[in-house]
Order: sequence, then C-alpha cells, then structure tokens
Amino acid sequence: MIIKKQKEIKPLNIAIVSDIIDHFFTRGIDFLNFENFFVCDLSRNLRDLGHNVILVFPWHKSIESSNNFRDFKYISSEKITVAERDGREEKEIEIRSHECSKMNFIFVNEPLLSNREGFTVDPSNGFFYPDNLQRFSIFSKSALESLKTIPFRPDVIHVIGKWASITSIYAKTLYKYDNFINKSKVIFTLPSLDDMPIFTPEQYPILGIDWRYYSYEYLEFYNKVNIVKGAIVFSDATVFCSASYIEEIKREEFGNGLEGLINQKVIENKIKYVIPGVNSSFTPKDNPILSKKGLNYTKDNIGNKYKIKSLVCKRIKFDESSILLLFVGKFTEKTGISLIYEVLSDLISKNKISLILIGKGDDFREVAIDEIAKSNPSKVYWVKNVQEDEIIEYLIASDIVLIPSMVEPSSILHMVSMLFGTVPLVRGVGILNDIVRDKINGFKFYEYSPQSFRDKILEAVDIYYKNPKRWRKIVDTAMRSEFYWSESAKTYVEEIYKTSKR
Repeated sequence: MIIKKQKEIKPLNIAIVSDIIDHFFTRGIDFLNFENFFVCDLSRNLRDLGHNVILVFPWHKSIESSNNFRDFKYISSEKITVAERDGREEKEIEIRSHECSKMNFIFVNEPLLSNREGFTVDPSNGFFYPDNLQRFSIFSKSALESLKTIPFRPDVIHVIGKWASITSIYAKTLYKYDNFINKSKVIFTLPSLDDMPIFTPEQYPILGIDWRYYSYEYLEFYNKVNIVKGAIVFSDATVFCSASYIEEIKREEFGNGLEGLINQKVIENKIKYVIPGVNSSFTPKDNPILSKKGLNYTKDNIGNKYKIKSLVCKRIKFDESSILLLFVGKFTEKTGISLIYEVLSDLISKNKISLILIGKGDDFREVAIDEIAKSNPSKVYWVKNVQEDEIIEYLIASDIVLIPSMVEPSSILHMVSMLFGTVPLVRGVGILNDIVRDKINGFKFYEYSPQSFRDKILEAVDIYYKNPKRWRKIVDTAMRSEFYWSESAKTYVEEIYKTSKR
C-alpha cells in the first residue's frame, strides 16, 4: 500500500488593518456588535490555524487607560516618515509595537490622529471631526509603511472598518509599484453600507492620489468622495457578514447608492460573505459571569438558567412564572423600537407577559417607553445604563430576546442568546435571516409592521404556555447551534484569502 505524504499547509502572512478600537473600552448596549470581537477573535483563530498575523490599529490616547489594555506588553517604538497630501509634505509618525496573548500589535501614533478627546466624533458637538479624511489617510499610509519596519511582507492585507478603507485604496494606487505591498491580496470587510464617510471634492487632494480616480468608476459618488466605494472598487474581495444582506444591498432601498457597484462586483465574484463567530465566553458552560455565581449550565442540563431567571425576577419584583421578553439596543427606528412601544403595551396588559428594556434614545422614544413602564410597573422594567455583565445576566434570565430590526443589525445578539437558551424573535433581515429559522431555533417575521410583530409574539407566547414540549425543542435546537470563530477563520482562509484573485 502506498501512503501519500500529506501536503504541508503553507502559513500565510496576514496583516489586519482596522480602525475599530471599541473593543478596548466598556461598550454598554453596543458591546454585542460583532465589530467589538471581530478583529481580535478572527486574528486569534487565524493564528491557531498556523498563520502569521500582525494587527495594525490607530493609537488613541484613551487606549492606555483602558482595562482591556492592561495585558498589553510594550515592545518598542520607532519613527517613520510618510508623504502627506500630494507628496509635497512629510510627516513623522511613531509606530508602537505591543504584544498580547502571543499576538503582535502595531499602533500608529500621530498627534492629529491620536490626541483628540473623541476618536472619530467630536464629543463637544456630536459631529465627525472635519479633518477625518486627513487623519485616516495618515493612518492608512502609515499602516502600510509600518509593515516594512518589521519587516512583514503580507500575503493578505485584510482591511476592516469604514475609516480604514483608505488602506485598500492606497494598496492598489500609491503602492501598486511597491514590491513589498503589490503582491498582497487586499480583502475589505465592513458590517454594512450605513453611515459611509462622505467628503467634498475639495477634500479629495488630501488623499494624495491621482485625480483620475475621482471618477464614477472609482471614488466619485454623486459629486462627493466616498472612500467605502473606493475600497470596494479596489479590493480583491469585499466581505459582508450575511448572504441575505448581500441580496438586500443589491436593491435600491438598501444599497445606499452603491447597488449598481454591488451588482457589478457580485457578477465579478468579488462580493463574499462570512458569518462571524461567537467568543467561547458566550456559552453557558464557559461564561465567567456564571462561573463566579457557580451557575454554569449546558444544553443538556439548563436548570441554572431558570435559577437565574428566578433571581432576576425576585430582584425586579416580576412574576417568574410569566414569559419574560427582553429588548437590548438603542432606541432608534433602525432597531425597531417603534414596534416595541406600538405593540407591547397592549400585549402586556392582556397577557401573562413581562418585559425588560435596556437602552436609551431621543426624548420622544424615551417618553413612549417610560409610559409603558409606568403603566405596567410589575411587568415592565426599563434599564437606561447597564454594564456588560448585567446585560448577559438579563439575557440569560429571559425566555425571548426581541430583535425587530428594520435593517441589518451587525450584531451577534441573536447568536449569543441562542447559545444561552434564550430564543430570538427577529425580523428576517440580514444576518438575522441567515441564522434564525422560524419555530425551529427561534421565531421570525418579515413585514416591518406592528401587526406582523404582534402576531409573531403571540405565536411564541402560545407555544410557551400551551406546548412546553415544543418550546423545549426550540430551546434545545437553538443551544445546539454552532457559531465558532474557528470555523469563520477557516472560511476566511479557504474561501476568501486563497481563492480571491488579485
């Protein structure tokens, strides 16, 4: 018998460049947004698969005081010089190297970029800083130059985030003749096409690239400059987090003006999707919050979940025999909060239903929620400010988490809730549509209307009270779902990094 020698897998050099630094801070209700875990969890799992990974972030002065930065070990720093604007000016940039959990990090430190009170938004007025294009063009150029200081010749440059998108543009324009960079595949991941950074034509020279790229085929966008569009044009693949979301943004109502480009890139096989994973801490067996209380549980024995429900209900004076619903999110139209206050007040008064609301919003929406809470003090509990640990506790205690999103939520809330045995009730958009199967591992409605939302809640409540065996089957199926970053990382390697063509 001839035994074939197994082919060795050549490790890839992967440089991940991202503007997302929220994972260094306490994030409240936003902490289950997938971006907060994406970069670190993906890179960690890529490393575990045997690949070489470098992470490049912008430095911000608030990072150093962050609790999540305490385990970072300072290695070294050095200065590099990068050309600014159209090449007539130069800037000296500090490149700081750190290590954490055997991962190598580079931070780009430059006063214009790093020393503001806010990161992208001015906290004094709530608006984006007017010089953000300059700030993040400096970061993007420095990110690419920093790889040469190691040196780390990347097989893949994976750009994550809207502000870092300039890195994709530079890799294919300013660096197209640079032998250190130009052989790299450029991959661009972004959560959605919402809130794209748009700039005036007068700001275009800040990018320092040829004016021929200010055209419909590249960065021009309705007589403005759109760096996200540019990144999609230049990247070898653009990756979203949901097959359903890709189908949505091919249409005018969700494409935000880029539906034509998306359709073109789909035809070219340059639009992909990879469903993000879930950190192992978001499982009842390994969750540290449950470990502290001695209340860990598994999908085969979920008794401690109901103990937590009992503890929470006693604390907030709820009837623990009532089905407990939870909403977590900002009080905006996008999250579907209007469906909550249009539907729940009536349902709660007429049915054995309790509701916990976690979040804040504008005065109008807060008044509407406050009215529901005050009208039903023994059934509605509203929490404005909450820590991450408390959100997990409320999530575990609840029977259903409501996610009636108008648009793609870019959240792992539904996946986390399923692993904890809390059934998601969602509107079938984006990643929610990909994951949740109606009356199998959750509940799903499609039409964004109070009637559809009400009907689906009543259907779930009816099963909960009248068919406990079927309810337990739905919970069991949800908990047996597998959302692991190891699989997401493998998909990135095999279906994105290796197959995308330069």
